[in-house]
Amino acid sequence: MLLLLEERTHGLVVRPARPWERLLAGVRTHHLDEDLAHGASPEATAPLALRAQALAHDGFRQDLARSAQQILAEAQQPAQHRRPAIPVCRDRVREATAELGELITRLRSPGPLPLRGVAQVSVLFGDGRSPLYHRDSQDDLRARLREAADALSQLDTP
Repeated sequence: MLLLLEERTHGLVVRPARPWERLLAGVRTHHLDEDLAHGASPEATAPLALRAQALAHDGFRQDLARSAQQILAEAQQPAQHRRPAIPVCRDRVREATAELGELITRLRSPGPLPLRGVAQVSVLFGDGRSPLYHRDSQDDLRARLREAADALSQLDTP
């Protein structure tokens, strides 16, 4: 796998990913997603570049859209119906139905999406402390979903 990286002495360079860089990118996905969600440049390090390539893949976006759809379905079912492996805050999800629907629409849209937005969705869905799962989270789920959906509609700028 080739990487485009910004090196101090040579500017942008293309080189193959090293095995240890692939391993590091696989182990630190959540931290890398957080960095990318906050605007880190994918060219800054090899692990960021590798993670950015994974997030940019259409299959990854479709997986996020399916996860959002499952979260919505789970929140609509009676509590005693089924116990998911990771329960969501059902009332918050029901209140954020419109925002989740918008997020799903944007994730399923054709063409490339801004990396920062995809990373924001990945962080929200992958963090057990997010307002999606953690009752004591002070974050507003609807606001976080709107922020991610907005980031999915904005062009990445350097």
